[in-house]
Amino acid sequence: MRDDLWADILQDVSTASTSRDKKVLLVLGDQCIGKSTVISRLRGTADSGAVTKPGIGLEYSFVDIRDQFSEDIVSRLGIWTVHSDKPSLTHTLKDISCVDSVWNAMVLIVVDYSQPWTLHERLQFWVEKLDKHIQSLKIEASEYRDLCGKLSKSLQEYALPGTESNKEVLLPLSEGVLDDNLGIPIAVVCTKVDAMGVLEKDMDYTDSHFDLIQWHLRKFCLKYGAGLFYLNGKESHNADVLYKYIVHKMYGAPLTTAPSVVDKDCLMVPAGWDTLQKISILNDTLRGFNLDEDLYNVLTKPLSRRVGDSSREVKAEDDQAFLTRMQSLLQNQRPTPTRSSSRPVLAPQGSRAALPTSGSGATPGTGAAGAAASEKDGVLANFFNSLLNNNNSRRAPASGTPGGGGGGTTTAARPSATPATAPATTRTPTTPSKPAK
Repeated sequence: MRDDLWADILQDVSTASTSRDKKVLLVLGDQCIGKSTVISRLRGTADSGAVTKPGIGLEYSFVDIRDQFSEDIVSRLGIWTVHSDKPSLTHTLKDISCVDSVWNAMVLIVVDYSQPWTLHERLQFWVEKLDKHIQSLKIEASEYRDLCGKLSKSLQEYALPGTESNKEVLLPLSEGVLDDNLGIPIAVVCTKVDAMGVLEKDMDYTDSHFDLIQWHLRKFCLKYGAGLFYLNGKESHNADVLYKYIVHKMYGAPLTTAPSVVDKDCLMVPAGWDTLQKISILNDTLRGFNLDEDLYNVLTKPLSRRVGDSSREVKAEDDQAFLTRMQSLLQNQRPTPTRSSSRPVLAPQGSRAALPTSGSGATPGTGAAGAAASEKDGVLANFFNSLLNNNNSRRAPASGTPGGGGGGTTTAARPSATPATAPATTRTPTTPSKPAK
């Protein structure tokens, strides 16, 4: 009898521990976008000022679910996180879930709000991966219909805090709600929402741009029956709301937080509340945008750099090689004639040294410009030579010897190195003549 009692106790403990680890939360998202921070806040171990280390590859953690009143641990929620979109990691989804766990699973798709032009594309990527994973489980058609029916019923039973829904008479879903039913509850979490200030300052984003982003996100979540949450890196208010929403979806606890779509940086839209009519309220501020276009084609993006510019290594030239190259360039470069070198040089007074003419010596310049410059210099040289010749002919003594006939040629005397001493002359005073009577 005693042995049977211990066997019953051990069986109850084993069943309880098995049921604890039965719930699974699958977190999907690109690398380094804040998934580890989200999980730390769900666990209550994150500090607003601390830097969370990014995860690598496939990571497992858990969250203890406590009773709302007694704070006792009632279950343990296992968390599997895929930290990259590489095929080698996305293929591991088949190893962390099975057909039985699908009934007790929920998915968080984390995206980076600091790059809003990529939001829709990344969400579509991860939803397609999730859909392929569910199809690979080869769930029977009847069981899959039950999964989809369970998710649809949870949206129909949603009621605002303080109100009760009539679970006996469920209204059909509105138009556009849960058009693609994957059978698993989904929540979209946008991290780094505090980057709105940077987008406003650097890329001139306005409230209309943020309304456009909200419009596209809510339309996407409406299609897959997903909830939508905005999280930032400074405040953890919405992280607490996200924790309560996960407990509500996976354990059936009542959700006491009302939806919030007024604060642009603290959005909270639970699945089952939103409709196309509520989303259309944003249309008045979106008249300048084409709502059929994807966010990537509408939103302003930073200027992309050419591929390879950041990785190209720039090497400085050796000093000696640079100086040698500069020396060879200076030696091969011909001196440029200056204006002072083309001026005619005046000969000393008393000398008849010929000045250069247009036909003598090298002329500066080449081509038409050089010919014009040399002709001008030749005219100036002839002019100054004629002035010197006239001056010298006036001051020079008569040519020839005394008593002899003229006919000798006058030659210009070469200036001596030492100046000649002028002969001394005496001046004889002259008596002025009397005027004639």
